Formats: sequence, structure tokens, C-alpha cells
Amino acid sequence: MKTLPFTALMLTMLSGCSLFQVNTNLDKENFTEYFKPSSVAVMDKAQLLDADATPVGTVEGESCQSDTTQPVPNITDAQTDARRKAADMGGNAVVFGKCAVVPPSSECISSLVCYGQVYQVKDSE
Repeated sequence: MKTLPFTALMLTMLSGCSLFQVNTNLDKENFTEYFKPSSVAVMDKAQLLDADATPVGTVEGESCQSDTTQPVPNITDAQTDARRKAADMGGNAVVFGKCAVVPPSSECISSLVCYGQVYQVKDSE
């Protein structure tokens, strides 16, 4: 007899959960934007000699520290930004030339910029 009230209570609680609605920022556009840099390979000039590559243009990526609570700029973030922009240009490979520290601005108290050449490399298959 004592299990009946407990079971009824549990069923009421479980059915109450269906009233909750979950809202997230997970949508196709967010996933596409997040994974976009992975569609662009980082290559060196020697690798391009063996590839069927067409130049697309130049790109620069930035890592910006907008206030003192953020991490300092780094090459990885700057190159990831450049790879995202290379994908937007239609490229699937980038060869980085150099990275340089940029003087402070109104947006960034510290920043680093990496420069590269974007290519469209055809599959070798």
C-alpha cells in the first residue's frame, strides 16, 4: 500500500518534466561556423609543389586581447581566424608566411596577426 503513493508521486513528477522547454544556440549555422577552420589545411611551400593548387588570395587572422581579463593573443587563435576567413574565400589550404605583434588599438590592448596565402587544392584521387 505504501508503494502506491510513492509511484503516483513519481509519475506526477516525471510527467511534470514534460513542461520544461530547453532553448540552446545549437543550430546548423553555429556548427558550420565552428568547424569551418577544419576544412582548411595548413600547408608549407614544399607541399604545394606536389599539389594541384590554385592561388585564391591573401588572408590575415587576428588574435585580440580586448581587456586584461582575457588571455594574451596567440598564434593558434590568429591562424584559426585566418583559416575561417580562407574557407569563406573558397580556399581549402593556407600557407602562413609570418605572424607579427600589432600595436595596441581602441579594440585590442594587445594583438597578434598572422598572414598567409590561400589556395584551392584539388583532390589527388
